[in-house]
Amino acid sequence: MYDIAGQIQDWWRTGRPVALARTVSVEGMSSRWAYEAAASCDQVSVGRVLGGAADAQLAEILRDATAGVPAARIHELSVDDAQAAAAGLSCGGRGQVLVQPARDVPEEAWTALAQREPVCLVTELEGGHLGRTRWFTVPGANHQGPDAKDGADLAIERWFGRGMTATAIMDSAAGQPLLVNAFWPVTRLVIIGDGLLAEALSRTAELLDWQPETVNEVDAAIGAVSSLANGDAVIVLTHSRDVDGPVLSAALGSRAGYVGALGSRRTQAARATWLAEHGVASDAMRRIHGPAGLDIGARTPGEIALSIAAEVVSVRTGAGGQALRDRSGPIHTDGLNTPPARYGASQDV
Repeated sequence: MYDIAGQIQDWWRTGRPVALARTVSVEGMSSRWAYEAAASCDQVSVGRVLGGAADAQLAEILRDATAGVPAARIHELSVDDAQAAAAGLSCGGRGQVLVQPARDVPEEAWTALAQREPVCLVTELEGGHLGRTRWFTVPGANHQGPDAKDGADLAIERWFGRGMTATAIMDSAAGQPLLVNAFWPVTRLVIIGDGLLAEALSRTAELLDWQPETVNEVDAAIGAVSSLANGDAVIVLTHSRDVDGPVLSAALGSRAGYVGALGSRRTQAARATWLAEHGVASDAMRRIHGPAGLDIGARTPGEIALSIAAEVVSVRTGAGGQALRDRSGPIHTDGLNTPPARYGASQDV
């Protein structure tokens, strides 16, 4: 959904009808396709469902939806083994796809998705309101929660609070089936500097399914960090004020959830002096994690990269980084009822 949200907003501004397709269920193919989505306007499509194996079938359905065929509808799509192989899938199967006007999803939700914020969509799958969708995000953003705080809503909130992109069919309090999509953006890690530690950080990020980017040139680095969102991180390795000063200033002006800086306490103090001289407030500077990383006795580049990545996760989830055996209660306490929720709670959508 993150890759199509901006295009959908652009289409909306022209006043043209936009059809949205979301996967409801998948049989016989990998469940990794269960949270895919596609959209179409004037026979131009973006995104995909079922790994792209049913593109031809879906294109016809979306054309009908934008040509005036009314209301939301659930469609059955079948993929044979040949179509699956052409799309790089191991076997064929079938899936259910909900096709609806994109405006069934509130405009505020599309804005949050375009800004790469966590979003949960809750869509009715039966009855006269098929396709009607409500949404919410993490606390601390402009939180639009479920309409009624019954048991089913709380279960959905806890499920979303796991911090994983996923799709599920859940029941409302009245027993009505709901399509629940949890969308969490992939973490971007911008690394400023090069060398063995930069390489180790990049490898660690890839292991965590993050998107690492290493930048050395100051203007490119400022551009990279300025676009970061709550779930993203930047780590400054360079010790040059001509680079780390402007980059940290840009990072503190962004929505980046984690801003880290390597170096001794003397280096941190020199950076703070530079930032203060260039108009950065002391409150903003408190966002900098420097020296970066959790105290695990790290010495090698790999260990230091692990320490920094662990701190990014700790900051994002609000966990303290202590040993699990020293903590009471359940191991997993994720959920919107356990503040602070994942991905920071102080930034607005």
